[in-house]
Amino acid sequence: MEQLHKTKYFLVSYEPENHLFHYVFNENTKDMSSEEYLDELKVFIRLVKEYKPKRVLGDMVNFKFTIRPETQEWVNENLFAVYKEIDFKKIAILLSSGLFESLSIKQTMNEATTNSFQTAYFDDENKAKDWLLA
Repeated sequence: MEQLHKTKYFLVSYEPENHLFHYVFNENTKDMSSEEYLDELKVFIRLVKEYKPKRVLGDMVNFKFTIRPETQEWVNENLFAVYKEIDFKKIAILLSSGLFESLSIKQTMNEATTNSFQTAYFDDENKAKDWLLA
């Protein structure tokens, strides 16, 4: 797996043989601002455009940032639109144990009016990866 991007909040890796991005948000996200979250997403979008993954494994287990409704809309308009452009197929999300964070993640995914891909939620990374590669 090739590491593409790393900050104090976010790590993105790529597994070329499976056309798979793997991202991890860590517990430092409790101190992340909305601007910093959007900055991370802008980098992620640039990487998606460059590498054109077909699958994403999103590790949100330690994600402590609550995504506000206007940010959810931004994700739909920007990230999900790019997914549609590149013929993206599936995203598996490992969810946070925090109720509010998990809810904001699910709400963001439900905002996907341009959604042309499958989404599933997991609490086990191996099961998530099996589903992605099936």
